[in-house]
Amino acid sequence: MTIRFDDAWAKALEVAKQAAVSTHLDVVLVRDILGRVSVVLDDPAGDPPTGSLVEDLGVKLAAEAGPFIMSAPVTLASTLFAPDQVLHARDLVTVQDPAGDSGRVSTLERGVVGAEWLHPRPESGNERSNRVVLYGFKGGVGRSTATFMLAQHLAGQGHCVLAVDLDLESPGLGALLQGDDDLPDYGLVDHLAESAVGNEDGLDLVTKSKTVQVSGNGEVWVAPAGGRPRKGYDYLAKLNRAYFDLPGGDAEERPAGLASRLEAAVHDCEQQVARRSRQPDVVLLDSRAGIHDIAAIAITQLGDLSLLFGSDSVPTWNGYRALFQQWSQIPERARAIRERLRMVAAMVPRDRREGYLEVFRDHAQGCFAATLYDDVPSGSDLEADAELFNPAPDDDAAPHAPLPILFIPELVGLDPAARRNWHEIDPSAYSTFVDTATDLILGERS
Repeated sequence: MTIRFDDAWAKALEVAKQAAVSTHLDVVLVRDILGRVSVVLDDPAGDPPTGSLVEDLGVKLAAEAGPFIMSAPVTLASTLFAPDQVLHARDLVTVQDPAGDSGRVSTLERGVVGAEWLHPRPESGNERSNRVVLYGFKGGVGRSTATFMLAQHLAGQGHCVLAVDLDLESPGLGALLQGDDDLPDYGLVDHLAESAVGNEDGLDLVTKSKTVQVSGNGEVWVAPAGGRPRKGYDYLAKLNRAYFDLPGGDAEERPAGLASRLEAAVHDCEQQVARRSRQPDVVLLDSRAGIHDIAAIAITQLGDLSLLFGSDSVPTWNGYRALFQQWSQIPERARAIRERLRMVAAMVPRDRREGYLEVFRDHAQGCFAATLYDDVPSGSDLEADAELFNPAPDDDAAPHAPLPILFIPELVGLDPAARRNWHEIDPSAYSTFVDTATDLILGERS
C-alpha cells in the first residue's frame, strides 16, 4: 500500500510515542522541508540507548513512513553539533507530556511557510499599542477599502491614524489614500531591503493623505508598500529580498527574522508620524491575504486586535478552520490569540442582510467552537467556570459575532486614480463596521 504524506506523519508520530515509552527518553519527531521524518532522542550524557534499540527504532520508523523517511531516521541528541536547535527550538510543539517512566514527545516542522502562525505575542499586562490588523483568508473581499473607511472614520473623530500597507505582493492601500505623485519616496519594502545592510536611516516612509479630508484635528497618514513610482525604482528586486532572515552578527546574536524586521519597519513609520505630527492614536495594518508569513506575523505578533474578513462561503470557513487549527495545537497559544480576533462579514447582500448575517454568525461560531473555543464538559456550569472560554452563539461581543459591511456594486473594479471621490459613493454601507470597530479599538476613549 502506498504511504502518503499525511499517513506518514500520523504513523511516525505513533512510533515516536512508543519510543518515548520504551526508551524513557524525550523524543522529538522532525519533519523536513520535503516532508521526510526522523526522530531525535534526548539521551542523557554517559547513558545512551543501545545500538540495537536505535537500529530497531529506525527500521520501524522507515516501515511506517515509507518514502517520507530521512536517510538517518534516528539521531541521538548527544551527537548533534547544536542540540538546542532541536531540543529547544522556537517551533517545538509538545504533543505528549511525560507520564510515569515515559519521556516527552514533541514535534518540529522545518517548512518554508506557516511557522509564524504558531508564535502569538505573549500578553504584557495592560499595555496596548492600538495596532489593528485587517486580514482576509481569501482576497477580493474589500479589506483595503474597509481600511480606508475605518481610517477616515477615526480621523473624523479627531484621531491621528497611520495606515500601513503590509500586502507587499499585492499592494493597493497607498493608491486608495494618496495619488502616486504624493506618495513618499520609499515604502515598507525599501525598509526591509535597506535594513538588511544597516542602511535604513533617513528613509522617507510616510505621507499625510490628501484624499481623506476631515474637519478638526484628525489626520490619516499612509505608509505604502512601495515608494513613489519613478524611473530606476525597482520594487520587484527589493521584494525578492524582503523575506529572508538575517544572520546574527556574532555567535551570541540571534538571527533577525522577518517578524523582528517588520516590527522595526512599522515602528519607524510610527516614529516618523510622531516627529512630523504626533504619535498615532491608531495604526491600521492592511495585511496580506492567505497563509503567508506576513499575515501570520501581523496577526500573532504585531496587532492588538485582528479583524478577520470573509464572505459566507465554504472556502472561507475551510480556510479559517485550517488556520485556527494551527493555533489549537498549542492551548496556551490559542488562549493568547483568540480574544484578539473578530469576524467581519464583507460584501453583505442588502436584500437579505438579516438572514445572511444569521447564517454567517452560525458558521463563524461553529468554526471557532471546533478549534479555538474551550470544550465544555457535560454538566459543567459555563458561567461559574471563569477559566472556560466558549461564548454563546448569540453573544454580540464574541469573536464570531460579525461586523457587517454591505455590498456596493459601484466599487467593483474600482480605479481610485480615476475616481478620487469613490469613498463618497455610499459610506452608510460601512457605518456599523466603523462604529463597532472604533469601540473595539479605543473603548471608552472613543
